[in-house]
Formats: sequence, C-alpha cells, structure tokens
Amino acid sequence: MNHEEAPFEKLFIERLKQKNISIKKIAEMTGISRVHLENIASGNFKDLPSAPYFRGYLIRLGKVLDFDGEAWWEEIKKENTLKKSGPKDTLPKNRFTKKRPTKFIWASVILIIAIIYLVLQFTRISGEPELMLVFPAENPYTASSSELTIQGTITNADSLSVNGDTVPLQAGSVWQKNVLLQDGLNTFAIRAKKFLGGETDIVEQILYYGGTATETSTTSTTSGIPVNILGTTTSAQSQ
Repeated sequence: MNHEEAPFEKLFIERLKQKNISIKKIAEMTGISRVHLENIASGNFKDLPSAPYFRGYLIRLGKVLDFDGEAWWEEIKKENTLKKSGPKDTLPKNRFTKKRPTKFIWASVILIIAIIYLVLQFTRISGEPELMLVFPAENPYTASSSELTIQGTITNADSLSVNGDTVPLQAGSVWQKNVLLQDGLNTFAIRAKKFLGGETDIVEQILYYGGTATETSTTSTTSGIPVNILGTTTSAQSQ
C-alpha cells in the first residue's frame, strides 16, 4: 500500500461519502473529537495526539467505514509524521484510574483466610459436645456421705454446668464438681454446650439417707408388768 497512491485522507473522505456520513456523525459514532477527524481528513497528522491514540482512532474508524485500521496504521507509521509516546507506542496509563488501596487488599486476604479456617473447622465448631460421667457410674446411685464429687470427661465443648452452676474446664477433658446431698433423692442436670453448636445433657440421680433414725418402742403387759420389747423393764403405773 503506497501512501502517495492512496493517501489515507483520500480514503477517509471517500468512505464518508459512500456511506453518507458527515464528520459530525462519525464523531458521534466513534467518540473521536471532531477536530481530530478534520485533521485526519486534511492529512494533518502532526496535530493529532500521539501515535498510540491515533492507532486507536484508525481501528475505530475502520470498523465503521469498512477498512483495515491496523494495515493503515502500519503504512502511516512509516511516514514518521506522528507524535511518538514511547518505543513501543503503547497507550499511556490513565492517571485518573483509581488505585486499589493496600488496606483493602490485606482485608480481603484476611477475610479469605478466615473463611477457609471456618470451613475446615466447621465440624469442630458446630458439632455437639461429647459428655461422659465417670463417677458415679450407676444411675441412680446410693451415696453413703452427704458430700460427693461428681467426675466425668468432656470434649468439643465451650462450657459445662451442673444444675446451672458453671464448672471450670481443666486442661484435657477431665472435669469434676463437688456437691452436697440432701436426704432423699438428689437430681443433677449436667449440661455441655458449644457457642455455635449444640448441647449434650446428662441427668444423674443420687439417693442419700443420712438422717438420725427415730427409735420407736412398743410395750406389752406380761403378768401385769409393762415390758419394753427391747428388753428394758419399766415401772408399773399405779392403778
């Protein structure tokens, strides 16, 4: 393609006529300034923006006016009539482009790590606690003393309570709770809970009878002398 035989400005004007498009109309269609289009039509390439922008103009015009913008770009570039912006003729960076804040990037990374951690720990975080009673082993259990230490094991739990009283969780999985028994049936509700999960309950019943037994005496009369069935002789009451 020879610039003298077929200068681009000539082709440009002919294609506008063929498609019945004015300079104003092509400016609206391509977004190229009307001043720049008039300079292109007159062959005044020196007053156009730098080479990368002009290359973009040719490609956009080629799509509307049906010519090869890249081929014309290579041809016009040989004439050395264009402004140069760099050795590779690339578009300059847009100085108005917003830069991604560093803080936002770090926040995104932390959020992704937290999500991955929650997914990996989902079962442990949301599962139900495992609670076992080691002593007393029987239920119900009969105690011989009013003081008793309930013992057990617990895993995968955030809190433990016995009848609503919080039991400190020791290192490992062993726990214990000292309790005082009342005469009769004592019921203890043992509850293990997770902050984001479920709960596990055990109800233990303990029997304790430690009060002083009341002795009852029964008397009978043998030969007119009252005698205690325990064997103690009592004096007769005067009739």
